[in-house]
Amino acid sequence: NEKETMQFLNDRLASYLEKVRGLEELNTELECRIREQCEEDVPLVCPDYQCYFDTIEDLQQKILCTKAENCRLAVQLDNCKLAADDFRSKYESELSLRQLVETDISGLRGILGELTVCRSDLEAHVESLKDDLLCLKKSHEE
Repeated sequence: NEKETMQFLNDRLASYLEKVRGLEELNTELECRIREQCEEDVPLVCPDYQCYFDTIEDLQQKILCTKAENCRLAVQLDNCKLAADDFRSKYESELSLRQLVETDISGLRGILGELTVCRSDLEAHVESLKDDLLCLKKSHEE
């Protein structure tokens, strides 16, 4: 029984050693293939991401340009708002001045109307006085 156990263990050891030898040969073969691949200097599974990096860099540049344009437009918008406020205040002050001038003109038109009536009265009075003067001259000459 002991002999059989020893024989069995020896067989198992022999099969393990055979497997180890086979794996070592396979390992050596794989190492050679890896070395050959490395010597060829061709990456095995490393894809070329450079085109993606270029695209990303271009997009980042576009983003920066767009941000700068947005800032420029924001400043321009603020300037336009300030200019609009200035024009609004100027318009309001000019409007109030116009209303004052129109009020003055209206008052002056009233005065002009009164003066025109007075002038007409005075002209009529002058004509009346001229007529009286002529009458007096005629009566004085007679």
